[in-house]
Amino acid sequence: MSCGFEEDLTAYVDGELPPVRRAEVEAHLGTCGGCHATHALLRDAVARVAELPAFEPSPATRRAVLAKLDALPEPWWARLRALLRPAVLVPSAGLVAAVAVALVVVGSGSEAPPELADPAVMELAANLELAEDYELLGLDSAEDLEVVANLHELEVLQ
Repeated sequence: MSCGFEEDLTAYVDGELPPVRRAEVEAHLGTCGGCHATHALLRDAVARVAELPAFEPSPATRRAVLAKLDALPEPWWARLRALLRPAVLVPSAGLVAAVAVALVVVGSGSEAPPELADPAVMELAANLELAEDYELLGLDSAEDLEVVANLHELEVLQ
């Protein structure tokens, strides 16, 4: 069979064609023996499949299949997508910006004021900046905070 209607026969049997195309296929079936035979074959196959009993897996089979699916390793693209979430990228970009600013300040040779040289003051300033970043990003779950806190481990992996 090599006519242009062969691709529409399955949709015709399933009743999925628009009315205009359906009328064209019906008219064609009367003139094309190949399409008529294929139509009869498709109609017979659909009727036989409809006669088959419905399959309902047992709860144990369902649990076993789902357990096997859960045991499959996560694909690389899913792991990459998890790393490319805004909750990870935005804090990373902030960290890179902070390091760049620190390098510029250190590289310029300017001396920090004595009150900022105190390690306690520096730690307080870093924690305040981190808290502002969390609030800006809307991070409120412990998982998100843990990811941001462990960003330095991601840098080691690269």
